Amino acid sequence: MFYGIVLGLVATVLYNAGFVLEKRALRELPPLSMRRVGRLVRLLATSKAWLTGFLVMGMGMACQVVVMSLVPLSVAQPIQLGGLALLVVFSAVFLGERTTQREWAGLGVLAVSLLLVCLSMEPTRLGLHAGTGVMFSVIGGTVVLGLVAFVAAMRSGTRAGKPALLYGAASGLLYGAAGLQTKGVSGFLAEDPHHFVGRTLSSPYPYLYLVLSGAGLLLFQTALQRGRASIVVPVSSVVGSVYTVLAGTAVFGEPLPEDPVRLVLRSAGFGAAILVVAFMPHHDEPLEPAVGTPALVVDRAVVDRAV
Repeated sequence: MFYGIVLGLVATVLYNAGFVLEKRALRELPPLSMRRVGRLVRLLATSKAWLTGFLVMGMGMACQVVVMSLVPLSVAQPIQLGGLALLVVFSAVFLGERTTQREWAGLGVLAVSLLLVCLSMEPTRLGLHAGTGVMFSVIGGTVVLGLVAFVAAMRSGTRAGKPALLYGAASGLLYGAAGLQTKGVSGFLAEDPHHFVGRTLSSPYPYLYLVLSGAGLLLFQTALQRGRASIVVPVSSVVGSVYTVLAGTAVFGEPLPEDPVRLVLRSAGFGAAILVVAFMPHHDEPLEPAVGTPALVVDRAVVDRAV
């Protein structure tokens, strides 16, 4: 299980570095809109900078498949959430986004979460398979919830950053559903590495993954362009991870620690990871004017595009 944790840390570094590269690329692109999906896809597919970030993020996802074949979901997902700490730092250094005291507090919570999860580890059986009917039922309900959040985001206008939160939640639900397909593929890898490719291609997992992650990607890129990466990504990541753990543990029949103390530690670590959303700002704060200059209301999106 130790190697799974190390690889999980590598995966989350790559994953969040990819987010930052994508965000930088999006600053150079025209405004994206889900009402023009063809144009949105064309803009992303022709941006070398965005494709570089997407490739780096994809490498992180590939590592995550291996991680899920080594450790339970309730261990793998909090580690992935721990990467949000790196995201805040990357956003401050490479995107020039100001890090608030609440965000630094969130980093402390994530560190505690990771420590609790590590302390909760014990040898356990991994859940490897899920019933096809159960999987399709869960995915169907998730897609409906994601669409409801997406429509609510469109109707909320620009009020107090609500669209970014709702878009993040919608993309997180779809990414979480895609994560269940990743877990299914990892089961084939853990059970029979020699026939891994053939069994994967003959299952519904890779095809469901492409559809769900593709839809989540379009929603996520729209939200990422319109809001701060350090707001959008935590919401999407936490919603996706919480969904993957709760739904995946049930669908794949993956047991939690039997030792009561370790169960409490695991639950506390998972709960601490969820609390990170409370420490993230729920709107883009206006930039502070320089000393001696008139106070102006500055649109953060306009400033981002001017950088």
